[in-house]
Amino acid sequence: MKTCTNCKLEKPFDDFRRQSKTKDGYKYRCKECDNLAAREYYQRKKKKIIKNALEWQKNNPDKVKEYKKRYYNKDN
Repeated sequence: MKTCTNCKLEKPFDDFRRQSKTKDGYKYRCKECDNLAAREYYQRKKKKIIKNALEWQKNNPDKVKEYKKRYYNKDN
Protein backbone atom coordinates (compact mmCIF):
# COMPACT_ATOMS: atom_id res chain seq x y z
CA MET A 1 0.00 0.00 0.00
CA LYS A 2 1.11 3.53 -0.75
CA THR A 3 -0.33 6.96 0.01
CA CYS A 4 -0.94 9.36 -2.87
CA THR A 5 0.64 12.74 -2.17
CA ASN A 6 -2.18 14.49 -4.00
CA CYS A 7 -5.42 12.93 -2.74
CA LYS A 8 -3.85 11.58 0.50
CA LEU A 9 -5.60 8.21 0.11
CA GLU A 10 -3.83 4.95 0.77
CA LYS A 11 -4.08 2.73 -2.29
CA PRO A 12 -2.53 -0.52 -3.55
CA PHE A 13 0.59 -0.31 -5.71
CA ASP A 14 -1.48 -1.33 -8.76
CA ASP A 15 -3.07 2.13 -8.61
CA PHE A 16 0.32 3.81 -9.16
CA ARG A 17 2.43 4.04 -12.30
CA ARG A 18 6.00 2.78 -12.30
CA GLN A 19 8.82 5.33 -12.04
CA SER A 20 12.36 4.06 -11.71
CA LYS A 21 13.71 7.27 -10.15
CA THR A 22 11.71 6.96 -6.94
CA LYS A 23 12.85 4.87 -3.98
CA ASP A 24 9.99 2.38 -4.19
CA GLY A 25 9.75 2.42 -7.99
CA TYR A 26 6.29 4.02 -8.16
CA LYS A 27 5.12 7.58 -8.83
CA TYR A 28 4.05 9.75 -5.90
CA ARG A 29 0.60 10.43 -7.38
CA CYS A 30 -1.93 7.68 -8.06
CA LYS A 31 -3.06 7.03 -11.64
CA GLU A 32 -6.31 8.90 -11.09
CA CYS A 33 -4.59 12.05 -9.79
CA ASP A 34 -1.84 11.74 -12.42
CA ASN A 35 -4.45 11.61 -15.21
CA LEU A 36 -6.23 14.65 -13.78
CA ALA A 37 -2.95 16.59 -13.55
CA ALA A 38 -2.11 15.68 -17.17
CA ARG A 39 -5.52 16.86 -18.37
CA GLU A 40 -5.17 20.15 -16.47
CA TYR A 41 -1.65 20.67 -17.85
CA TYR A 42 -2.89 20.07 -21.40
CA GLN A 43 -5.73 22.57 -20.94
CA ARG A 44 -3.31 25.21 -19.63
CA LYS A 45 -0.71 24.64 -22.36
CA LYS A 46 -2.96 23.51 -25.24
CA LYS A 47 -1.97 26.23 -27.70
CA LYS A 48 1.75 25.71 -27.10
CA ILE A 49 1.48 21.91 -27.35
CA ILE A 50 -0.43 22.09 -30.64
CA LYS A 51 1.96 24.71 -32.02
CA ASN A 52 4.97 22.53 -31.18
CA ALA A 53 3.33 19.44 -32.71
CA LEU A 54 2.51 21.27 -35.95
CA GLU A 55 6.03 22.69 -36.12
CA TRP A 56 7.53 19.22 -35.60
CA GLN A 57 5.30 17.81 -38.36
CA LYS A 58 6.36 20.60 -40.70
CA ASN A 59 10.06 19.92 -39.96
CA ASN A 60 9.73 16.11 -40.21
CA PRO A 61 7.52 15.37 -43.22
CA ASP A 62 9.18 11.99 -43.91
CA LYS A 63 8.47 10.72 -40.40
CA VAL A 64 4.87 11.95 -40.59
CA LYS A 65 4.40 10.28 -43.97
CA GLU A 66 5.83 6.98 -42.70
CA TYR A 67 3.66 7.09 -39.58
CA LYS A 68 0.50 7.77 -41.61
CA LYS A 69 1.43 5.00 -44.04
CA ARG A 70 1.78 2.50 -41.17
CA TYR A 71 -1.31 3.75 -39.35
CA TYR A 72 -3.71 3.71 -42.29
CA ASN A 73 -2.40 0.40 -43.68
CA LYS A 74 -2.45 -1.51 -40.40
CA ASP A 75 -5.08 -3.93 -41.73
CA ASN A 76 -2.79 -5.12 -44.55
